[in-house]
Formats: sequence, structure tokens, C-alpha cells
Amino acid sequence: MVENLLKWIAYRSPPPLRELLLPCYPYSIEPAQLACLVNAIDKTQISGGAVCEIGVGWGYTSVFLLEHSLTLANPPPMVFVDTFCGFTRDSIGYEMNHRSKKKKDLIYFRYGSKKIYEAHLKRKGYQGFSVIEQDCQKVDWSAIGPIAVVLLDVDLYLPTKYMLNTLWPLLAPGGCILVDDCLPRHSYDGAYDAYNEFISEHGLPFMRVGTKGGLAQKE
Repeated sequence: MVENLLKWIAYRSPPPLRELLLPCYPYSIEPAQLACLVNAIDKTQISGGAVCEIGVGWGYTSVFLLEHSLTLANPPPMVFVDTFCGFTRDSIGYEMNHRSKKKKDLIYFRYGSKKIYEAHLKRKGYQGFSVIEQDCQKVDWSAIGPIAVVLLDVDLYLPTKYMLNTLWPLLAPGGCILVDDCLPRHSYDGAYDAYNEFISEHGLPFMRVGTKGGLAQKE
């Protein structure tokens, strides 16, 4: 009774209090991208390959993927990778020196904490996942085993190109890599350039997902 009363009051309070209860879309990726991930995970269940999110941000998509895994008869292992301290120095340096980007646009995502992120997921009761706090380019991906579905959200050119080349041979049949921020002419268009180079080198078609996703699908 008291809880309902407090919610009633908060819902009718001026911002920012009522914003905690009002509907919102928390994800940084689009509905079409979320749907693509769900479909890909469903289709690759039999492979036993892992589902990887590289670049977790606030962690909303991590929760989405874990929630979907709860509905599956054979939930895949989930692997979440992030530096939890923003872009690496090498990646930022490359953007500034070779792609004419400004440092002030590349110093976001430094707020993370593996300890807080992982503890929260466990507190919510999720299982069957692992969290790797490391530069994705230094992870031993072959040790993870077969990989089925990847959400690659690292924004910049160097890590995107490296991860596409590294993960492609490890993908299970039917597996895919969904690259976020595949848009030209903005601060994070390194992902777009890296994706275009990769599909050109491998003779793959440009597959748009939503308005900003790029898909590399292994037949």
C-alpha cells in the first residue's frame, strides 16, 4: 500500500523524479538490431557457440541478451567484454593521427566498473555468463571456443577491424557479427570504414540492420 502511494506521488511529481517511472527506451542500439540478435541466437543454438557483446556501455543490452537466454532450451554461454575505462590510448591515437578526429569526442565511456556491472547481473539472478575486463584486441578469443553471435560495439576503426578479422574464422556456421555505429561522417565512423573494408576483402554483401547496424553473416 505504501509502495503504491509512493509510486503515485512520484509519477505525478515534476522532473526529474517522475522520469524514474515514466516509459523510456534504454538501449543504445535500435529495435531492428535487437531483433537481429534474437533471431541469430535462436538460429545458432544448436552450434553451442558463445554469444559475445564487445563494448557493454551501460549494460542494458547485456540484460536484454541474458533475459532472452532464459527463454531458450539450450542457452548459449554469454561473454561480455569491455575495458570499463573507455577507448584505449592506441585506438584514440589512431583516430587523431590518421582519421582527423578530435580527442574531446573520444574520451567517453570511462565511467564503467567491472565489479559493479558483474555484481549487478549476479544480483539479478543471471547465470551462464562471464565478464572480461580487457582490451578486446588482447583477449584470447580462441580459448572461448566456437562463437555464434557477436554484438561488436567498439566504435573506432582499429578495434573494429581487428575484431572482425579475428572473430570471423571462429564463427560457427550461420554465425554473425553485428557492428554498431556503421554510419559515415560522424565521430565514430571508424566502425563504418572498418566494416566496409572487411566485407570488401571477404567478398561479403553490405547488410544494413536498422539505420546504423552492419551485419557480417557466415553461411
